[in-house]
Amino acid sequence: MWPVTTRLPASPRATREATTGSGPLPHLRAGAVLAGGILCWSLAQNALWGVSGRIGLTQAGLSEVTVGAVFAAALGAGLAGVTAAGALGSRLGRAVPIGVGTAAIAGCVLLSSTARDLAGFATGEILWNAFYPVVLSYLLGLAASLDPRGRWAVTVGSASSLGVACGPVTGSVLSDHAGYPGMGLVLCALLLLVAAPMTAVARHASGRPLVPGSIRRRGGAPAAILAGRGSGTSLVPQMGAPEQEVTPIPVTAPRRRAARSAFGLARPSDRG
Repeated sequence: MWPVTTRLPASPRATREATTGSGPLPHLRAGAVLAGGILCWSLAQNALWGVSGRIGLTQAGLSEVTVGAVFAAALGAGLAGVTAAGALGSRLGRAVPIGVGTAAIAGCVLLSSTARDLAGFATGEILWNAFYPVVLSYLLGLAASLDPRGRWAVTVGSASSLGVACGPVTGSVLSDHAGYPGMGLVLCALLLLVAAPMTAVARHASGRPLVPGSIRRRGGAPAAILAGRGSGTSLVPQMGAPEQEVTPIPVTAPRRRAARSAFGLARPSDRG
């Protein structure tokens, strides 16, 4: 597509944003912690995935057909997990799905790596593949919320891809030196370690709007969207919604006295 897209005219709005929107990365510390955390997080996931077939064949004693059926069910559970993440949305915020989901994945990794029969292997693989896309979607959403221009989303996505690439090699080396249960224990500990800083970043960024001008309640639910077009500070969301104008109504003393008499609230001095 590159030869075709080079002939397309540049959008004036895109050119203006490219020239005026330069600047350092916002939330540098939180973004760096998230990028490092998701690199280790993705590495642990794919370290198990790279040797899951060998675990099922050699340690659990399953046939290739049975292992293939377990993987098919696990991938179907991943599709169900994505659907569940979309339905859940921002009801629980980002910190709870990331922290609790990563802890659940760590338990599934340990269960799969120590499985010695069909029940343990299938349970670990299916639950793990169900939780994995849920947490990943929230991590990518968290990265997007750190920078309206999407630079942290690209950085975190690249770190995740690097972890995916290094995962199978890490899983093979760990399983060769420590065995499958030892590998699972190391990966479980790694996931629990990275869960804490990533959850802290999610709590720090809780309520930060994904786009300029959107205000979100605690947990990430949209509260109000204000139109800030044409203003020079469009990247800074305006807090609150515009209030209705209050018109003062002058009330004279005789009217107040008559109103008090009508409701039986007049003082004795007023009645006299």
